[in-house]
Amino acid sequence: MQGKFITLEGIEGSGKSTNLKVVKTIFDQNQIDYVITREPGGGPLGPHLRKLLLDKDQSISPSVEMLLMMADRKDHVDNLIKPNLDKGVWVISDRYLDSTIAYQGGGRQLDINLITSLSAALKLPSPDFTLLFDLPVDVALQRAEERSELDRFEREPKDFHSRIRDSYLELASNNHRIRTVDSSKDIESVSMQVEKYLTDFINA
Repeated sequence: MQGKFITLEGIEGSGKSTNLKVVKTIFDQNQIDYVITREPGGGPLGPHLRKLLLDKDQSISPSVEMLLMMADRKDHVDNLIKPNLDKGVWVISDRYLDSTIAYQGGGRQLDINLITSLSAALKLPSPDFTLLFDLPVDVALQRAEERSELDRFEREPKDFHSRIRDSYLELASNNHRIRTVDSSKDIESVSMQVEKYLTDFINA
């Protein structure tokens, strides 16, 4: 049986990584075989590309940034995502294609049709289910700043992050696979939302 592909999405500081613990607990309780991965950086070439893409001292044009993200993703899909799905293992990825549509399409204002066309040409699989962690940009950036030193994306101006959030919300309004989590709430409330949406998907 083919595994299911689940992705976690959201702007910086939205709580994706924090809620991976909740996701893991739910999968363990349901005795589902799974792997957890992330982008950029999930494939063999990933650590090098991740370091380059997040380096605050690097100057990268929007088009080159998008192509590096897609190269990282193709490497990720071929070496980790697809082999596991084919074995019946579920894959949970912290970020995937929706991130490129939101960050490079919305944030950098590249042509989204170019991104989706390239994805189709590379035969990248679509997620079966996506949790989108959403909260106001001001709150998200404050959380990111309190968490650690800001990376290249986190240092971008507020309007960049506002465009990303708008792109995510537009994606959510047009895709039944996306469930939006209000991550402006307290930790317990966010965890309950994640548990409900994920359990409903598993039991569907």
